[in-house]
Order: sequence, then C-alpha cells, then structure tokens
Amino acid sequence: MTQLNWTLDELKHQLNIHEKIKGWIITEEYIHRRERYFLGENSQLAIDQDRNVHTKSTQVRIFVKLTDPARQGEISKKFFSALPLKSQLESSVEAALHTDYQAWDLPKLPASQEIPSITTLDPKMAEDIDQAMEECTSRISSCVQKKRNTLFNSAELFMAIHQRELHLSNGLTHRSAQTRIYTESAFSYSKRLKDGKIHSDEYMSTQWAVHRDHLPIEALFDESSERAEHSLHVIKPQPGKYSVIIDSEVLLTLLRGYLSQLRAAYSYHGLPFIKEGSEFIPEATGDLLTITLDPTLNYGASSTSISNQGIIQKPLSVVTQNKVTSNLVDQQYGHYMKLEPTSTEGNIVIEAGTLSYQELTGHSPQVLEILQFSGLFADPHSGTFSSEIRLAKLHDCKNQTVTYIKGGSLSGSIRENFKGLKLSKSTVMRSHFSSEQSHGDGYLGPEYALITDVSIVG
Repeated sequence: MTQLNWTLDELKHQLNIHEKIKGWIITEEYIHRRERYFLGENSQLAIDQDRNVHTKSTQVRIFVKLTDPARQGEISKKFFSALPLKSQLESSVEAALHTDYQAWDLPKLPASQEIPSITTLDPKMAEDIDQAMEECTSRISSCVQKKRNTLFNSAELFMAIHQRELHLSNGLTHRSAQTRIYTESAFSYSKRLKDGKIHSDEYMSTQWAVHRDHLPIEALFDESSERAEHSLHVIKPQPGKYSVIIDSEVLLTLLRGYLSQLRAAYSYHGLPFIKEGSEFIPEATGDLLTITLDPTLNYGASSTSISNQGIIQKPLSVVTQNKVTSNLVDQQYGHYMKLEPTSTEGNIVIEAGTLSYQELTGHSPQVLEILQFSGLFADPHSGTFSSEIRLAKLHDCKNQTVTYIKGGSLSGSIRENFKGLKLSKSTVMRSHFSSEQSHGDGYLGPEYALITDVSIVG
C-alpha cells in the first residue's frame, strides 16, 4: 500500500539507505501567517479580509554518485508529505543522475556550542501573534482617523512566524525561528482642473521589519498621505547629469547585488569578480565605504547562525575604506577552489558618513532626491541600474526652492556614480523579504546616500 503523510524521520531514513545518494540537505519551514487587508469607510478603518494561514514546506537537495568519483549529480526539489515518498524520491534521484557537477563534500559536523545564538523573534509576536495583530491594527486605525487633505484608500498588515529546521547528512540538525511584519498604506489626492475635470493620483508606501519597533507605522502613513498630495503638483525633470539622493532601501538594493561580485562562485564561473585587496569602487574620491556582513545583528532580516551548507556564520569585514578585505566563500566553492569557507550570509552594515540631510540636499547647485522609483532594475554583474521616477524632489540651492518631479528615467553605474559618494550621519535599520529567498535582506547604515553625475532623461 502506498504510504502518504510520511514523516521527516522516514524521509531521512530513505535518503540514508539509498545506494545512489551520497549526501543530502533538508530544509523544512513552518509558517504561521496572519494577514489583514483594510479599506477606508467614512474616515474609519474597515477590515476587508482577515486570514490565518499555516503552511509547511520541505525542500530537499540531493547529491548522487556518478561513475567518475570526481563528479556528482545534484538536484533541489520540493517534497510533499501528501504525496508518496518513494515516487518523489526516485524521480528526484533519476533527474539528479542526468546532471553533472564537480564533486564536493559537506563540512564536518560543528560542535553545538560553537553555533551562536541569534535574536530574531519579536517577543510579543512570538507569544501571541493575534494580540500583536490587534495592537498594530489599532495603530493603523488611528492613522486613518487623522485629519488629512488626502483620502485613505487601503492598507495591508501581515505578521508571520517562520520556524525553520536544517538537516544535513553529516548529522547536523539546526532549528531557528524569525518573526516578520509587513505593512503598506495607500492614499489618494484629487484636485479640480481648469476645465472642470477632477484629476487624482494615488501613492503607496511599504515596509518590512523583524520587530514591531522597527516598523514606523505612523511615519509610513504620514509619508503616503503627504506624497500623494504632492504627486499632482509636479513637473517633468530636465535632461542632464545630477547629484542624486537615494534612501537606505535603494542603497540596500544596489549594494546587495554588487556585493555578489565578491563571491568565489563568481570567480569560478568567470563572472565579474572583485578579489580581496582590490578597490570596491574604482578610483573612489568621496566617502570610502566600510562594509561588514553581520549575521548576528539582533532582529536583522539576514541574521542566521549557520548557512544552508552547514558553515557557522560570524561577522565578516568585507570592505574597509573602499578596499575589499574578504571574499565570500561557501562550502561548495571553497571545496572546488581549495579555499577556507567564510561567512556568506548576513546583514549589510555600513559605517555612517558625516553629513546631515540638509548638507546632502545642498551639496550641489541642484540635487535630485528620489522619493520613489517605478520599479528599480539593478544588474549585479555590471553594477548598472535604471528606473523611471515615480516621485522626486528637486532641491535648487541657488533659488532656494524645492520642486516635485514625476516622470523621466534615471540610469547609472555603481562603479561610476558611487565614486563621489557622500553618506549621511543619520542611520537606519531596514529589512526586506521575498518569496524567492529563504532569508531576507537586512541593512544597518546611513539613512541617505548622495551619488554624483547620474544621467536623467526627461
């Protein structure tokens, strides 16, 4: 009889006794997620949808033996407990046998006392996620009732507890948990044009965090409302080269991809690679970046004790005063290239600059401050980036004016436009999560950065 609803122990047993399997990695994730969707109703907050979701996923990476002992087959597959275990396992092994990779081994089993303890749970969310949801809903309700010139359209509030188990065929079992919270708010603004028609526009702001204290709900709603109001009093930018202020979220997006060029895997595959000892930004003359990859940061989106390949993660200095001090080596590519593994996960921590926000806006005769992009594209291989401008401020220092900008597009390159980089002395902590990544992206560093000679097309 076909067995359904098999257990983790049964999966591990079948992997261990299979004659063609040489190793495996299992990642199990249990998620308790609360979701609320809100609408405005007579200046009051109304709950449109309220969901309570429990999910479980099992991801298995299987390594199989090939005829040549220097080669191996590999595959990563999602296994489902409601489907027969044997057929899923055999089809995975068969698919892995049709691949061909350089062989590598999992690391030795680390001592349990060597694995650091990481703080990644918001205590209130972990203790009572429903009560935490009610408290944050009350805060959102107060934001909606605040008298404004704009109209509240909608909002979302998600809370989740992610429990994760990592099992390796070398004997490692590691359990961890992380809380995540997300909110978004949307406001619209309307005005009557000279021809009598009503023109309106909407502005939406979003933000992630691991701890509720790092999610400024009130500031986020104020920002959405204020920017919605300004979104109808805009002009298009004049083409040219500008000094541009970006916020921490954009800085995280750009550097997250560019830092991948420090990975040994890039060197192995012949991709753009910045080796230890090289300049991170060629010929930099502005604030010289100092960056640490910190997997131990309390409530960091990228905080983790151990990598998916069983390597203990510790803070790693990767860039010091614009010089690359460490390359990122995981177990697999360390084995290939005969290099010692390093930390490969962690929050991007950047040393702050010395300038205030006001000093950044007055850095050049005209400074363009990006408030929101319409989808930022960043290429990790080239360091280039581009996007349409959803909303921006043009600071004209000569005329002492601030004009709102909408439309046009921005394009540039980290290697060129970060040469004259200036960083704010104010710092902020940011988080971002996506369904494509098991870990999030975390940041602690300057709230703003100014980059130079950026091309703007109207």
